[in-house]
Amino acid sequence: MSDAPMDIGLPEKMSFTDHGTYIEFVRKWFGVKFVILTGFVFIWNGFLYSFYGEIAGDNAELFVYLFPLIHVGVGLGLTYYVIAGWLNRTYVFADKQRIEVQHRPIPWIGAKKIEARELKQLYVKEKVSRSNNSNSCSYEVRAVTNGGQNIKVLGGLEDEEQALFIEQEIEKYLKIENAPVRGEVG
Repeated sequence: MSDAPMDIGLPEKMSFTDHGTYIEFVRKWFGVKFVILTGFVFIWNGFLYSFYGEIAGDNAELFVYLFPLIHVGVGLGLTYYVIAGWLNRTYVFADKQRIEVQHRPIPWIGAKKIEARELKQLYVKEKVSRSNNSNSCSYEVRAVTNGGQNIKVLGGLEDEEQALFIEQEIEKYLKIENAPVRGEVG
């Protein structure tokens, strides 16, 4: 039996290009989750629009206008997230100098640049979120630096194979020998 790691093929909803001087991963965000959330956002924001339409022109107290503002904030945040989900792609670039993560066209948290010379090891970590009724898993590509720091390169991946593929190809490109890391997947 061989101890060689299994080569992970290109996962769905992702493209990979080796440009010679750098490699590029592109991951689409869109999925069924965003279709469901779109319906929810229309209902949520429709309710708020109706509510404010009903009280507009009334001599309602200021409190009546201000109380639902937290719901308006949630509606705006969800709307932004859904628009990003429909349009965004995550781009991961790696060359001999750095790894760069970008989310476009809608700005999103998690964009970063990491110097390649600082990287000792890449690995994938499973992140489990628990709620009252269910658990959900996402995956992070993480790095251990030469100084012993543990940093997140990319998070929020719903597909384990996408995370493992990114780890595998960046390690190959940067000639980082794969080694076990405590807490890694698989």
